[in-house]
Amino acid sequence: MYELTRKTIIIVLCLMLSKMLHLSVGVYIVLFAIVVATTSFSKHLSHLLSRLMPSVVAGIGAVVLNQAFSGHPFIIWTCCVVYFDHVRRRANNNMSIRMATLPLFMIIFISTYNNSGNYALSIPNIIRDVVLSAFLSALVASLVNHLMPVKAKPPKLVIVSQPVTGTDRLKLLILVGGGLAFIMINEVTSAVFCLVPLITSAMQPTHSHMKDHAMEKILTQVGGCSLAVIVSIIYAGTEVGILTYAVVSSLLIFLILYWSHYSEAGDRAIHADALMGFAVPYQLYVARYGNDFGLNAIALRAVELVIALLIIYALAHWLDHLGEDDSQQTTQ
Repeated sequence: MYELTRKTIIIVLCLMLSKMLHLSVGVYIVLFAIVVATTSFSKHLSHLLSRLMPSVVAGIGAVVLNQAFSGHPFIIWTCCVVYFDHVRRRANNNMSIRMATLPLFMIIFISTYNNSGNYALSIPNIIRDVVLSAFLSALVASLVNHLMPVKAKPPKLVIVSQPVTGTDRLKLLILVGGGLAFIMINEVTSAVFCLVPLITSAMQPTHSHMKDHAMEKILTQVGGCSLAVIVSIIYAGTEVGILTYAVVSSLLIFLILYWSHYSEAGDRAIHADALMGFAVPYQLYVARYGNDFGLNAIALRAVELVIALLIIYALAHWLDHLGEDDSQQTTQ
């Protein structure tokens, strides 16, 4: 319970900062807070910042790339795809795959918003807020960890080797590169967060794992949106003050962390991902700047996630079926 309380305080404090500071992309302070609260066990600011630095550097690099070729979106997309292939080639174990997800998403996020006519001029403010979010989330985690020292022992890292084949690299380029191209061409900025499950699914070692991963993401991400809708309905018709928001957020975050901690080993990853699936729409759309409850935005996010994940599942099922046919022909 002590560790759950410590993690809850870090995440909720960052949630409150994201609301009170009115950042252009306040969701990043929540994302970074979840990362440092659940994966870092240090109280030193430098160690916590080093955990977030790859994502910040990737975002700054994406800004430089987009500014250098602002009039040539195809060159931007090509450079992104080449970098995606480079990262996939080097991500040959479970830890490197996990570390690569957020930096890749940062590049996609910046490239998508820079290509949008509505947000192109906001890129300097966005990257400023990303850097500020990383610093604030690490600072909050450091202060909380000093006041409430970490008592849990860091889990032993089990590194599982996952050799990368040409098919794995091509799969990432088709899914993530194709998704990025679609969003850049159509300027569907609301769907940019749907590329996160595309990244994680494309890095799964087998097609069977891709299908299982897609189904788990439907449960966690769409379930998180459903919980955010319920909270929005609870807030509806009331004056959402800072104290109310803090109390409700604390209860919800603690409850999800409690479920994750005391769940069975096989379901623990699903519950842990549910925290991210709930926190993102909750920060983005619920009680935003007062009493804008964002039911339409949450529903749109859920529909876009379902479509993206069903595409992943269908593609993985088709590739799995082709692999079975090839194996049967080889044995014959």
